[in-house]
Amino acid sequence: MNDLAASIPSHPAGESSNQAPPVSGSWPLDTPGGRFHAEWDDQSPVTREGSLIFFFQFLEAGGRWAEFLRGCPLAYSGNRGSGAGNVMGTVLLSVLCGHWRYAHINGIRGDGVNPGLLGMRGTVSEDAVRMAMRRMDETNGLNWLSSQTLSSIAPALGLPWILDIDVTVKPLYGRQEGAAIGYNPHKPGRPSHVYHSYFVANLRISLGVEVRPGNEHAGAKGLPGLWETLDKLPRHQWPTFVRGDCGYGHEAVMMECEERNAPYLFKLRHTLKVKALVQRMMRLGALWTDCGDGWQALETVLTLQGWSRERRVILVREAPARAPAGGGIPEAGSGAVTSAAEAAGKRKRRGRDRQSGLPNATGGGWDARPTPWSGKIAVLVSSLDAQTWPAASMPRQYRDRGDAENCYDELKNQWGWGGFTSRALAPCRLMANLIALFYNWWNLYVRFYDGEHHREAIRSRPMLMSGVGRRVQSGGQRTVKVSIPHGKGDVIAKAIAAISNELCHIRAITERWSVQQRWTLLLTRLLRHWLGGKWLPGLPPEAEPLLSG
Repeated sequence: MNDLAASIPSHPAGESSNQAPPVSGSWPLDTPGGRFHAEWDDQSPVTREGSLIFFFQFLEAGGRWAEFLRGCPLAYSGNRGSGAGNVMGTVLLSVLCGHWRYAHINGIRGDGVNPGLLGMRGTVSEDAVRMAMRRMDETNGLNWLSSQTLSSIAPALGLPWILDIDVTVKPLYGRQEGAAIGYNPHKPGRPSHVYHSYFVANLRISLGVEVRPGNEHAGAKGLPGLWETLDKLPRHQWPTFVRGDCGYGHEAVMMECEERNAPYLFKLRHTLKVKALVQRMMRLGALWTDCGDGWQALETVLTLQGWSRERRVILVREAPARAPAGGGIPEAGSGAVTSAAEAAGKRKRRGRDRQSGLPNATGGGWDARPTPWSGKIAVLVSSLDAQTWPAASMPRQYRDRGDAENCYDELKNQWGWGGFTSRALAPCRLMANLIALFYNWWNLYVRFYDGEHHREAIRSRPMLMSGVGRRVQSGGQRTVKVSIPHGKGDVIAKAIAAISNELCHIRAITERWSVQQRWTLLLTRLLRHWLGGKWLPGLPPEAEPLLSG
């Protein structure tokens, strides 16, 4: 009896597995191209993003990665800790690959080349990154990221520049902290977070982002973060003026700008008094100033109810010759009669698709009869000096603000601002600022290859990041062999080799320079089109042979 009990296992093995054991060696398989043999290779260190080695060379030449890790407030104790360098390196690789969820980090866990190029022991799991974001103190982390973001562009802010401010919405689909219902044009009624962010105009460089609950979408809610960012800069590096849309054209925002002596250019909403001003100014056709590019402007002053002072206002319209023509109403006696069936067949548009009446036109809706000019008029408010910034220059200055919308589109759809969501709000804030910093680094690197235009990640990644990389070692020399599968791989390889040689030359000459001097030199090289041939201050005399070519 005892022998029988001993023969029965305490834990039955259960059902047999249907999975076949992994195949060792190669095995034949048939494809449309014929018969081939497949074989697994888990030992060779390879990567899909082999061209990242040249981006890491850029970070090392400017001292960015070492400075980034030196001030990191993430600390681990014990031999089994993930390590701040491993965590931040994993986040960098994930963001560069275009990931927008923590789960996507699994796609780079098998990278056998790039972690070593960053000095990492290896990548960490998605759970390790999540816990690291929760572990990091929010205040210290945001201050650290803000200083890193500003230092990446601060040497160039001594020249005149414009600050674009705007806010975007990030819809949420779970129970997250700060998930509140607010302004959400694409998904009304859906809880969201809002991103108040600040950009260097025309460079698409982010100066920071503040993530707030979805019901704090008003422009004034982002002002504390704006002033906190600007207060970290010396006064001579402040922007020439602050630019924003109609969400910022109200008393609270303008008064704070005036108290801090920060000039501004905002747009006004078409309230009743603003509409009355438009109707009154439309009668002064001869006083409109031609601004070029088919636009006209008219300057006046306005004091709205609730304003503390009279302010300068500029009306902007499209030139009458190019103004849109509305559908005309048939004149009496023309014989054109609209049938009752046609009138009944017209469906009313929804409220958000309905256009307001054309100014200075007879009739209403889409059947308004146009007068000599019946396009829309934008009303701008500004504290800029009228002598330095005449009304004729304002339409162009405000139209350039549309480039900030492209920054939001790229950051949300190509860089992960629309994802990396967690239950707590603090990790979302930290990840948003990390993404903004890595976005700046990549954009500056891409300017090596095109200094006049901005190349979005959807175009620059396949050319400057994708490539099969394989690491080989012979003796004491480590080599990364890169194969670029792009259709213009030979042209790309030639351009990358030229930039890599230039970075090697810069690295050799600036070996004894400080990190600040090396980064200032790189910014002078990268932004030479924007600087107009000027040199950024703080460069030693040895920089002349590098910048003179």
